Amino acid sequence: MTTTSASPTWSAFDPFAPEQRADPYPALAALRDEAPCTHLDRYGVWLVSRYDDVAAVLKDWETFSSAQGAGLEPVATPEEGGVILSTDPPEHTRVRRAVARDFTPKAIGQLEPRVRELVGRALDVALAEGEIDWVGHVAQPVPTTVMAELMGYPDRHRDEYCRWASTIFDSMGCPAGGESSVLGEAIGGLFGLVGQIAADGEYVTGGWADRIVGAGERGELAQGEVVSLLGGILVAAMDTTVNMLGNLLHALATHPEQWRRLRERPDLAPGAVEESLRFESPVQPGFFRVTTTETTVAGVALPPGARVMVAFGSANRDPRQFPDPDRFLIDRTPNEHLAFGRGVHFCLGAPVARMIGRVVLEELVSSVAEIHPAGVARRKDNRMLRGFEHLPVALTPS
Repeated sequence: MTTTSASPTWSAFDPFAPEQRADPYPALAALRDEAPCTHLDRYGVWLVSRYDDVAAVLKDWETFSSAQGAGLEPVATPEEGGVILSTDPPEHTRVRRAVARDFTPKAIGQLEPRVRELVGRALDVALAEGEIDWVGHVAQPVPTTVMAELMGYPDRHRDEYCRWASTIFDSMGCPAGGESSVLGEAIGGLFGLVGQIAADGEYVTGGWADRIVGAGERGELAQGEVVSLLGGILVAAMDTTVNMLGNLLHALATHPEQWRRLRERPDLAPGAVEESLRFESPVQPGFFRVTTTETTVAGVALPPGARVMVAFGSANRDPRQFPDPDRFLIDRTPNEHLAFGRGVHFCLGAPVARMIGRVVLEELVSSVAEIHPAGVARRKDNRMLRGFEHLPVALTPS
């Protein structure tokens, strides 16, 4: 049966409400059962919540286009929304090809010694202090430093990169007119800085920024695409990894039996990273697409031009795909989560994030005996990211 009407029970649902962001999962479970594709009247969008439907939308770029951007509101140009996030093939393929060689297994493997060095240093300091803010000591500085070095950017702007990235992600969940001076400062600061770095040649030779600028000089990328990539890759890869590391440590600290299992089986580190991504997806509620033609999702007919939210966090807790979805199990298999998306827009930086997460766990297992919460954790106030602003933990040396 096909219907064109939204569920009256759920049409007033607000996925961005503070109480919903504090604990999104009970309402999402009810949505999956009662209204797996429902119209949200407040925002004029359709929310898709079941795993199979979310995966199908992500794979069908011809019907569900990214050309208007991945946020709540359409963007004026692909560059404004991040040229990789806001294009469809063939433009998307061309732009992605310009940077794809930096994300091969060989290229990622060459990064690992430096990541391990940074993680080891951070854990040495953390263990010396005993009780730390995991976000401030490890989850933020490690990926921020790694991404700045990979891009070849000056390290002196490291703290600004993270603040700007978080603000830009938050804006993707803002209704029209909700943009603030803070957002304008973040966009102007980040893209103004990377544009100036490119113009001045301040980036390190051989880094990703060097290669992106070179692609522009060879005519493979337009100048607007160059600047969009220089800022967009930094935003997308850095802030999501920061939140992944916070969510991962919190899950282990609050599930001590899983931490003990990881210490017994260090080979489960990659699986623990994947389970963390499923259990607490860093990008929530999810990105947006726009229908190019009339189509049907979960028995609901959608008109052309409908803006659709694909709810990663909901899909990754769907019991139709994951038995006992609300349990954190580091040996869960299979674990085909959607935290990095699927299809042509599968996250370009996923291999880097996975490698950083694995190295963090390997270093933790080798040096830490116990992890305990050491105070009140504070979630990040962000409409599009699920992570921690402050995560106090106690680490006992092994």
